Amino acid sequence: LKTESVQIMNSVIDWIQFRLGFRHWGDNIQFTGEQGLGRVSLIACALSSILTFNVMLGFVILMDKVGFSNLNIFDTESNAFLSHDRLLVLIQWIIYAISLCTFHLLEFFVTALHNPSVVNASSFVVNHSRSYTIAMLVSWGELLIRFFFCPFINSTVLSLFGVMLVLLGQVTRTLAMITCGQSFNHIIQHSKKNNHVLVQNGIYQYLRHPSYFGFYYWSIGTQLVLGNFISAILFAIASWMFFHRRIPFEEQTLLKLFPEEYPDYRNKTFIGIPFIKTVNKRDDKKGD
Repeated sequence: LKTESVQIMNSVIDWIQFRLGFRHWGDNIQFTGEQGLGRVSLIACALSSILTFNVMLGFVILMDKVGFSNLNIFDTESNAFLSHDRLLVLIQWIIYAISLCTFHLLEFFVTALHNPSVVNASSFVVNHSRSYTIAMLVSWGELLIRFFFCPFINSTVLSLFGVMLVLLGQVTRTLAMITCGQSFNHIIQHSKKNNHVLVQNGIYQYLRHPSYFGFYYWSIGTQLVLGNFISAILFAIASWMFFHRRIPFEEQTLLKLFPEEYPDYRNKTFIGIPFIKTVNKRDDKKGD
């Protein structure tokens, strides 16, 4: 039974990845190619529609609660199903959905504005990886279980703290992408381009991996916003494990690309993610 359940789950995830990768469009280059305008416009339309729907839903709830609407759709006293606890979970979902769509849209548009030579459909980072898809499904599953069976398991204080983490993470990552400009790329670069420089100004004066710093705290914050305590812990662990491998690898690459500048720059800045080991002197020699 367990084997069959795992197979079903894997099939569902494979189906989602297949759709997110636009492989079901066959030979239509406008959708199968990363540079295809059809693919870009469809992703942008979907994200914008979800964003708009949740903004409007939040506005309707606000108008209903402050007395500017007589619809009473979200009246928790007269609605047997939509209790106060469930309404809070719904509001948390709205804030989360707005944050999620804003993140993916900004990933594309900031890249398009500040590094247009590399922008394509993958710049939305929607189909980031199979692990990212699984993480999203797990978090949504936890929220649905809480909404229907135990909406009382919640914390407004932690949710508000999550909003602050999301804002901190989003602002930090966006500033990093803008400051880095043409030197920013979603994929680690192994060769030095003509326009590739070691950015040391702006937010890079303090954090040497601000985009990673931003994503790490943003990802945890989204789960706290939802009130997903289990997913918040899982996201923190999964994100830490990812950056625990990626950051030292990237620093090795940067040492090769900027052997004179990077060691001094590294000593003046910090990573900001707990217990992430930086490249030490012995590693410097290996990277030369």
